[in-house]
Amino acid sequence: MINFFRKIRKHLADDNKPIKYFRYAIGEIVLVVIGILIALSINNWNENEKTNRWEERFLTDLKNELESDYNQLSSVYQMQIDKRNACLNVLELIKTIKRKDKGIIDSVYAISQRGNATFFPTTGVYDSGLSGGKIENIKNDSLKYAIMNLYNRHYNRLIYNGEVLDGVVGKVDWEKRIYFDESTEKIKSWESILEFEFSAQIQHLINQNKVYTNVANRSLEQMSNVISIINKEIEND
Repeated sequence: MINFFRKIRKHLADDNKPIKYFRYAIGEIVLVVIGILIALSINNWNENEKTNRWEERFLTDLKNELESDYNQLSSVYQMQIDKRNACLNVLELIKTIKRKDKGIIDSVYAISQRGNATFFPTTGVYDSGLSGGKIENIKNDSLKYAIMNLYNRHYNRLIYNGEVLDGVVGKVDWEKRIYFDESTEKIKSWESILEFEFSAQIQHLINQNKVYTNVANRSLEQMSNVISIINKEIEND
């Protein structure tokens, strides 16, 4: 195309010999500018295509990662809810049950002490986008800020409270050996059940469990929101 313009320009310049060289020079400048503009347009188009392809892959991979995390956190959340309910049941049983029915408290208390799964998110996809400085390439600002809010705020709070809960459980696990026999999963004596420390430790677990499950529930809501926005973004593309 540039050669075509050059032929036209040369023909026009030859029609007027005195200013031929002046026209020729101006024509060369114009052609160079046109060439630069065309090259820049092509380059910008290529860069935009690369950015669009990266965003589509990133959002697809992030959605898959979040869906996996969502399922994992949902399981952890339900387990912690069941654990708290068992602890609450123990406190209620202490108020009403008699010595002869100690076995009921044994079985319920044993349930409350089984496992303490907490959630640690998978962040590989997000970290790769963050380290490459490409998170800013996400065109939808609402989606971009929702993603950053999830990973930088909700996940951090969830991890912190999970570590606190782990610490509380670890402390109780150490101290409960005074009154609980892990090999038989039974409380050692009826008198142990009536001790203030026994109920106090259960209540301590309930309190921290409640904090953790509240944070987990808000994180689940935010994860669901981000996944929903990503789906809409992918569909619109």
